[in-house]
This record gives sequence, C-alpha cells and structure tokens, in this order.
Amino acid sequence: ALADMLGVSQAAVSYWETGRDRPSAELAKRIDDMIASSSVGEVTLERVFTERQPGVMALYDLDGIRFMAASRGYRALWPGMYQLQGKSLERHLVNESGLMLANQALRRDVDAGKLALVSGVSDRHTDIVVDIAVRHEWTIRIRRFGPRTLLSISYDPCAETVPVGITEVKLFSDLK
Repeated sequence: ALADMLGVSQAAVSYWETGRDRPSAELAKRIDDMIASSSVGEVTLERVFTERQPGVMALYDLDGIRFMAASRGYRALWPGMYQLQGKSLERHLVNESGLMLANQALRRDVDAGKLALVSGVSDRHTDIVVDIAVRHEWTIRIRRFGPRTLLSISYDPCAETVPVGITEVKLFSDLK
C-alpha cells in the first residue's frame, strides 16, 4: 500500500525498512507528511474520546507533559487542575510522577517505544495545589502517534490505607 501511494516498487520500500537504502529527500518528506496527517487524526480521536469518558481519565503529551484533555469524571473530581488544560506540567511533577520522569531507564524505554504501561498509587502528581489531594490508583498507557508520545491515564480513588508508590511497569514485550 505504501509503495502504491508513493509510486515506487515494494522492493524499494523493503530496502528502506531493512536499512539497505533510504528514500530520497522528496519521498522522505511525503512519508513524514502522511504520518503526520494520520497521527493528527488519531491524536484528535484520543482527545475527544478522553473528554467524553464518565470515569476519571486524562491525556497528556509527553513533550513537556502538556495536559491535553480531561474526562467528565476528572473535571468533577479535580476542577482546579482541569483549568490547567493546555499547560505544560513538566516542571511541577512531584512524588511518583516526578520519580518516573527523572528515571532515565524508564525515559529511554519510552523513547524507544518499549514501555507500555505504568501503574501506581498517589495522593498528588504536581506541586500545584488547586484541589484537595485524593489518594488514587492510576495506570498510564503510553502510545505513539507518529512523532508524538501520548500518556493516557486512568485514575480510581482508593482508601487512604493503600500505600503510595509505583506498583507495576510493563514493557510491550511483557504483555501477553
């Protein structure tokens, strides 16, 4: 399909995929444009999907940990944080979120597309105090859309007796 869209042979695409050859600058630009346009639609779908969910969910762009979207449940639980939509929260991460961002091995796995899921329990993820702290279990799904990496996070309030911390890290190779 890609070969047809670009007007080249399947053998040429196979050579690019195996590293034996590279597409011309013009073809590389066309490929980038195709990926970008398809990833824009996918990112938009993720944002709209998140916003329509009744549960507590949020969507972040890994680049700057930019807060992209919040579900109806998130907006009800943390209305003050919801006002930060569109803002970068990278400099404000604390506790388990701050530890994950500072962990170079995790960051390398994310950048390499190896990391799939991270779960844990937290009271607060940022040093921005606009809502009450709520102890909650969370799971982050890491997904790539072209050059962008999105973090889709689900939250579930839990008892104060549940210990905080990162409880699970799953690579794609660990999923069954």
